[in-house]
Amino acid sequence: MASVELSAKNVALLTVFAALSFIICKFIPGIPIVGVPDAQIKLDAVVAPLYGMIIGPYLGFLAALIGGLVAAGSPFTVLTSFCTGISAMVAGFLTIEKVSKEGRVKGWHVSALILAVLIAGWYATWVGQKAPFYPILHFAGLFAILITRGWVADSFKEVGLPREGWQVKPASILSGVILFVAGYMFTKPYLNEAVPLNFLSLPLYIVAAILVLYGVFGAGKYTFISSVFLASYCGIIADHMLGNLIFIGTIDIFIPLSVVENYFLKPLGLPDIPSLFMYMVPVSAFERLLMTVVATIIGVGLISGLYKAGLIFKKQ
Repeated sequence: MASVELSAKNVALLTVFAALSFIICKFIPGIPIVGVPDAQIKLDAVVAPLYGMIIGPYLGFLAALIGGLVAAGSPFTVLTSFCTGISAMVAGFLTIEKVSKEGRVKGWHVSALILAVLIAGWYATWVGQKAPFYPILHFAGLFAILITRGWVADSFKEVGLPREGWQVKPASILSGVILFVAGYMFTKPYLNEAVPLNFLSLPLYIVAAILVLYGVFGAGKYTFISSVFLASYCGIIADHMLGNLIFIGTIDIFIPLSVVENYFLKPLGLPDIPSLFMYMVPVSAFERLLMTVVATIIGVGLISGLYKAGLIFKKQ
């Protein structure tokens, strides 16, 4: 595995980021978690992916985890401290070219594997088996990694280099359009008479959108901005899925099922917890995309500034 650079600068940045996470968790109000009384999504979820991009996946994981653990006030928040750690790790691995010395294992391989394991974990739960379409956002992140592969790492090696104007990738755009048309055709009744194909439409739409966005913003002067956005998004949705799994796993341990039923399911008119998750898909999508936009705005300026100041160096 790739070595961890314990330079004085990295240790200092790790300390600063851990302190930042603690301050955010302790003093800045978060977003209430539906189904968990008095629990919140802390806004360190926004900056955690940046830790991995700046000081690498391992130290980024530690910075986010330490900050969360120090600020934790309950067994549930102790467990959810690992969510931001995973976020930093996924984003961090996307920005490095290779993990093994031989170069066989790439950074994006590890990020994709982590997301795939988290998605598989969803389907291993009783909730996931009753809400199979819930991980739409997470599949989108996994597909984005598989489509772009080492693109984010290549972008981070070229931070600060002069770039040409807006460029497009026609092949990616055309592939996206073709998949979108295929997804639309699969919704037609005459194609579903023999074999049902309509369930394939949504995944095809997601992949089509990723391909078009990659084709439009994947080259030229917008490359670094796009790569920070993608790394942030993948980290944030990894955080999200791990939080979902922790929530499910702690029902009737730290979270009484009766409380979820009486205070959340009944007022919303929902029959069970899988329905609650599906009900929250649009809200989760809005939250995670907004977090990604904010992380991108902060990250582009911060990472570029740290490179120019010589506090961090080009990824290898």
